[in-house]
Amino acid sequence: WEGGVRAPTIAWWPGRIPAGTSNAAITGMFDLHPTFAQFAGAKLPDRKLDGLDLSPLLLGVDGAKGHEEFLYYRGMTLEAVRVGRWKLMLEGANAPFRAKQPKKEAPQRLYDLEADIAESADVAASHPDIVRQLLARVAAAARQQAFTTLGTCSADTKAAAAANNAAPSFRSAI
Repeated sequence: WEGGVRAPTIAWWPGRIPAGTSNAAITGMFDLHPTFAQFAGAKLPDRKLDGLDLSPLLLGVDGAKGHEEFLYYRGMTLEAVRVGRWKLMLEGANAPFRAKQPKKEAPQRLYDLEADIAESADVAASHPDIVRQLLARVAAAARQQAFTTLGTCSADTKAAAAANNAAPSFRSAI
């Protein structure tokens, strides 16, 4: 379900990248463009990029961070959001994979990745405040990106988005 977020990266640059270091920052392939541009001294395009310059992380700068949140898309459909230890899967997420599973799922599924890396226990019912906070981030993402669509959404997800003044379009993820 993580879509390569936990894929390891090995970086080697003697004299620049501190040897024997590691971190658990959330990063992605889209971060390579701004990072390599920084190292090369190149100017980035004059438009919003999804990626971050990871050079502070790679160079061992104190306090350097990756993404605070990570949005999971399948094509143009937003399927999940991750913030720290929490990952909220939206209704309809991973529909092609789950099509073979007859079990009806909750509109949103919340996973505590520190306690359950396999995403096997939905803890949404015991953490409704976290679900609300992550749904607010989904709504904010929808407002920021006009092209964002949410997967097949329940009335609860639509209501949460509306409560946060979002105006996303909803379409099926299937």
